[in-house]
Amino acid sequence: MRGRLLRWYGSDPLHLIALLLSFAIAGYAARRMLGSDATAVIIWFAGAVIGHDLVLLPLYTLADRPLTGLARRRVPATNARYVFYVRVPAALSALLLLVWFPLILRLPDAYKPITGRSTEPYLGRWLLVSGVLFALSAVALALRLRRDRAEPDRGGATLS
Repeated sequence: MRGRLLRWYGSDPLHLIALLLSFAIAGYAARRMLGSDATAVIIWFAGAVIGHDLVLLPLYTLADRPLTGLARRRVPATNARYVFYVRVPAALSALLLLVWFPLILRLPDAYKPITGRSTEPYLGRWLLVSGVLFALSAVALALRLRRDRAEPDRGGATLS
């Protein structure tokens, strides 16, 4: 039975169960959201798709090109391994900026009267979190380089 499912579906049965469960959860969330104001949710979703696929994806692809080019020139055989140690904290920092940019850039005038709090600490906290992300990534890279030097070459670059 499992071999037949593997040939038909192409993966493990547990994968199929997880996929169906995630579709059920997404369907439940969509039903809850669309129940309140379907037009606003659809407009927001369309804007998010257009904003990401037509604006952000080309921008961060262009921003990533110098990084991958530098890695190829410096260490041609292992460029794919080490680029992620810069790419991941940069992406997480950019995501935090995207989500919190009005408070980080101190844009909302209504924030303090509504919440009673200032927008002052957000820039410093975002910079601190970004610095910690890059520092943790640098430590992980140092440990990876140490491990790679200690092990003999395994005959090719891997992405692990």
